[in-house]
Amino acid sequence: MAVDPTELRHRPLAGLRVVEAAQMISAPFAAAVLADQGAEVIKVEAADGRGDRMRTLGDIRHGTGTVFHSCNRNKRSVALDTRTDDGRRLLQELIGTADVFIQNFRPGATERMGVGAADMCARHPELIYVSVSGFGPTGPSADQMVYDFVIQGLIGMAAQQGGVGGDPTLVQNLVVDKATALTVSQAVTAALLGRARGGGGQHLEVSMLDAGLQFFWPDGGWGHGLLGDGGHPQPPMSANYDVRPTSDGHITLNLATNSTWPRLAAAIDERLMDDPRFATYEDRQHHAAELRAVVDGVLGGLTTDEALVRLRTHDLPGGPVLDPAVVVDDPQVRHRRSFVDYESASIGSVREARPAARFDGHEPDTPEGAPVYAADTAAVLAELGVDGAELARLVADGVVVDGGRA
Repeated sequence: MAVDPTELRHRPLAGLRVVEAAQMISAPFAAAVLADQGAEVIKVEAADGRGDRMRTLGDIRHGTGTVFHSCNRNKRSVALDTRTDDGRRLLQELIGTADVFIQNFRPGATERMGVGAADMCARHPELIYVSVSGFGPTGPSADQMVYDFVIQGLIGMAAQQGGVGGDPTLVQNLVVDKATALTVSQAVTAALLGRARGGGGQHLEVSMLDAGLQFFWPDGGWGHGLLGDGGHPQPPMSANYDVRPTSDGHITLNLATNSTWPRLAAAIDERLMDDPRFATYEDRQHHAAELRAVVDGVLGGLTTDEALVRLRTHDLPGGPVLDPAVVVDDPQVRHRRSFVDYESASIGSVREARPAARFDGHEPDTPEGAPVYAADTAAVLAELGVDGAELARLVADGVVVDGGRA
């Protein structure tokens, strides 16, 4: 499909079609990133009247939740019953029109549906087929039901959140799901580049386990990366990677870094520079509790704004701890226009974070919003050659849901 080169400068995936048969976040959010970057994304949902189970997660209006909306904006929705012969045939035909197919069914499900990777890649040698799973297709945990929190616990993330000697706790955010999604979206574009250079299509496999470890381990594996003798172990970063209280709130700061320590001491109390407990990075790590007590004694007498002025006066990193309700009002967030408020057909007036990548300095387009369930079934099937009479039969037989008729 020919695309205007000017459009490609800020929507580099324009002209590419992605078919997504997935639920929850790890795969749908990946497809949403591709849609933000210009790809046409067709979301295939179950013909059960509900579709993706994530539709009701988050604040709900008109039957659609905000979490689903953010992870499925700029898509079209088709509802098929892949338990039927007609449903499987239509999905196969739809995949045949795609550059990329993304699915996150449990291992073995797509083979039973007639759209397994081996079959689809053999039929369509240029297809990028993406399998997203919790633990990968094989191994002792391959068939285990998995969610974000399961992986957080398994990879060491929950243990790390408790700090030194503390109880494990989960990150209160679907961080592994989203890390997996970003891994998938990057891998898809890499595979598309490989295809454009003559490499053809391929089957990509991304597991939440592997993506979570790749994301977590560079700093989360602190103290466990060196094998053999001769290393110089360091106390964990969490000892001074911190949130500290002010008189009216909290700020973030790092108390131990060598490069900023003289400036931090000057901002808090110049006598700290002569205190032997805090002379080196290792000393500050080992005496972290005592250092916190000194810092808290000073910050507790300052407002958050006063504390931040001190940090900025001494060129120190740090910032306020903001409730999500007021993040939009931060001056830098406003300057960057990091949020977009718009009207969505499925949920009404909504606020979402803009895509982070800005191509050629172009501000990302206002999204079209997540699709109403099955709203595009008729239009998409018409593109496959399904006429009105055939559509009516498919609806009557329960093979498809035509949301446009609801």
